[in-house]
Amino acid sequence: MDVSRRNFLKGSLTAGAVVAAGAALAGCSPSGSTSSDGGSTTASASTAQTGEQLHTWEIKPEAISDVAETKDYDIVIVGGGFAGNSAAEAAARNGATVAVIEQSDGIQCHGIDVAAIGSKWKLDNGVDIDIDEACKLLFLWSQQTTNYNLIRTWAEQTGPVMDYIEEMCEAQGVHTVTALSKTAKYGWEELPERWRVYPDAVSFVTDADPGSTRADSKTCNWNLVEALYKNATDNGAEYFFNTHAEQLVGDAESGITGVIVTDADGNHVQYNAAKGVILATGDIGGNQEMIDCWAPICNRADGNVYTPENGNKGDGILMGCWAGAALSKSPAAPMVHQYTPDSKSFNLTAFVMSWLAVNRNGERYGAELPFEPYLTSARMNTPGNMAWSIFDSDYEKYVKQQWPTNYDVQLEGLDEEMAKRLEDGSLIQADTIEELAEKLGVPADKLQASVDEYNTAYANGKDVRFDVPAQFLSEIKTAPFYATPVVCSVLTIPMGLHVDDNSQVCTEDDEPIPGLFAIGNVQGDFFGLNYPVHCPGISHSRCVTFGQLVGEALAKDSVLTEIEFE
Repeated sequence: MDVSRRNFLKGSLTAGAVVAAGAALAGCSPSGSTSSDGGSTTASASTAQTGEQLHTWEIKPEAISDVAETKDYDIVIVGGGFAGNSAAEAAARNGATVAVIEQSDGIQCHGIDVAAIGSKWKLDNGVDIDIDEACKLLFLWSQQTTNYNLIRTWAEQTGPVMDYIEEMCEAQGVHTVTALSKTAKYGWEELPERWRVYPDAVSFVTDADPGSTRADSKTCNWNLVEALYKNATDNGAEYFFNTHAEQLVGDAESGITGVIVTDADGNHVQYNAAKGVILATGDIGGNQEMIDCWAPICNRADGNVYTPENGNKGDGILMGCWAGAALSKSPAAPMVHQYTPDSKSFNLTAFVMSWLAVNRNGERYGAELPFEPYLTSARMNTPGNMAWSIFDSDYEKYVKQQWPTNYDVQLEGLDEEMAKRLEDGSLIQADTIEELAEKLGVPADKLQASVDEYNTAYANGKDVRFDVPAQFLSEIKTAPFYATPVVCSVLTIPMGLHVDDNSQVCTEDDEPIPGLFAIGNVQGDFFGLNYPVHCPGISHSRCVTFGQLVGEALAKDSVLTEIEFE
């Protein structure tokens, strides 16, 4: 007798409960939360057979039957962000009829950088990254829980994809420049593997707005997404805004043939997809039940800065699971950076600088490099969930030491920013370590001991506790002394559906579901445990790359592993 866990669940739970068997392994305790359409729902239910509480993605709703209208397309894309716009552009450009379903009132975008590993622009500018090494680091980061083949596809195909994207953008007056965000760590490619960061990313700017932020306060990535949107619509793609996808048409066994939505007028409309449905619904950052289940550490962050109001609720996961899809075999990979919007402009924070970091007990708690997951994950596990960066008045010396190639950018406007922050209290100043400890509310003896230990590490050029490289150590001796809080913001929480090498959604048995694909942050099995920062901009790049590959493959009645991108 086959008594596998999957078959046991099939025999003991309702059909709607077994669609996400992997979730039960997480050991979550579901509770009431907000539903995917913004209404109130109960996130738990029990079965008479087992008494097991179920999550919303395990409880299949009644099929929608009151369809007021049916529309026919080759490809239906759910989600109008980075991934959805890229897929729409590629599919429409290759002759497919395309419908894009987006629940907000327009396309969506965030961020500054996009990884362009292997692109002609990078090569022409002297950046030739070893793809074997990059893929190895990205795969090992997840402790080998991800699908290496997906990572490899990204690394090998992003160059050709970005060559096309850069040419497309240039035709619209959008130029490619080297990455502009502070997560692009220049010079870090020579560090030991643990801390290595490749200069793989670019940004897209215009002559009117040559920086990371445009005149309309939007980030420069909007230039790229707007260019994709223009090309998609110029080639006939149709966008339906204020339209919420509710259910997939079909199931894992029979295949997926469309999507039922609630349109702007409140009517149910069925969008049929002759070639396939592409889910591009984003991350789970707006679904508290999913956060509690798969990424509870994010509840200890100070903010959630990318998630739009009533957005990123895991709709793709819900619809996929209700149709019989499996969850990602990789765990959720929170992207948490050490800034909040009001701290981002201060270049002496932990977002930019490696300073001694202490918890409320005045003790070091982890490596202090601005290598996002290490410092933020450690801070969110500190007593009281609070920590500070400590530095002295020789900060300019250490800015030059840590950022030898672009320290001038980090020092620009610093005096004015420090004066402002001393006034508003986000920067603490003291003449002695004892006084600083009193202002922070930490034990003075513990803080002094931490400072002494850190100064010894600096003098010896070796951090025996957390292995911070000598370049990123500093000395704390010259008064006045300063402290800034170490803050954490959730950007996205990638967690999606299980997919194969073609980004086709699969069942628990690893069988591809006909007609259903997932890209962007709802594509599972690509990131795992934590967001990797070895290749900055990889999240946006994955969206664009797999969007292009899947969109073109479906338009050509093929799969991405069998096409040559063009």
